[in-house]
Parts: sequence; C-alpha cells; structure tokens
Amino acid sequence: MPHFAVILAAAGKSSRFGDPFKKKVYANIGVKPLWMFAAEAFSKRSDVRQLILVIAPEDKELFNEKFAGNAAMLGIQTVVGGSHRAASVRNGLTAVADDNELVAIHDAARPCLADAWIDAVARA
Repeated sequence: MPHFAVILAAAGKSSRFGDPFKKKVYANIGVKPLWMFAAEAFSKRSDVRQLILVIAPEDKELFNEKFAGNAAMLGIQTVVGGSHRAASVRNGLTAVADDNELVAIHDAARPCLADAWIDAVARA
C-alpha cells in the first residue's frame, strides 16, 4: 500500500452549527473534540506518513491553548487555512512532504470513519 499524507480540513465557519461561541470541529463528543476522531483514525495507520490539520486563522490561539498537546501526541502538523475551502486545502498541500506518494483530504467535522473505507481509498 502506498504512503500518503492526510489533510484534515477544519477551517470552516460552522455557520449552520448553531452555536455562536464554538465551531463544530471543537465541540466535544464525549470527552474529545470532534476533529480528534478523524485525526485518530488516520494517526494509527502505518501508511499515513504525515497528518496535517488546517485550521482557521482566527482559531490559531484557541487551538494552541486547548488542543496543541493533543495534536502533538498524534503527530499532527497544523496549518492556517484561507478564506475558503479551496484556499485552505491549497495551504495544506504546501505543507505536504515530498516523500508522500499520495494525498488524502478529509473533512475534520466528519468523525465516522471505518478502516476499511480508508483502505479502499488508498488502494484506489
């Protein structure tokens, strides 16, 4: 199986989430923030060489204060996103190391991932 980098897009506005004080990716599900479920699914894989979490510029201080330790334990590199999703993904792509054969992009607000699904995407 090829080695790949994963970009987790987490720089959205969460405009439909309904909480004016918190974005969806930072909301806790049980004891973990939502973004961490997807991050853990990819971080435990031997074929993932690099994990990049793209956050909104305005969330950088909050993220560093509350979640930088979690990100470090999972080996996650954080990158600041852009004004829209395509710009955020582009910023994530600039951080991808040259030794990765493939890049996968996943929405960090989508926590339900099965290993078999990730395997199927990597094989394809």
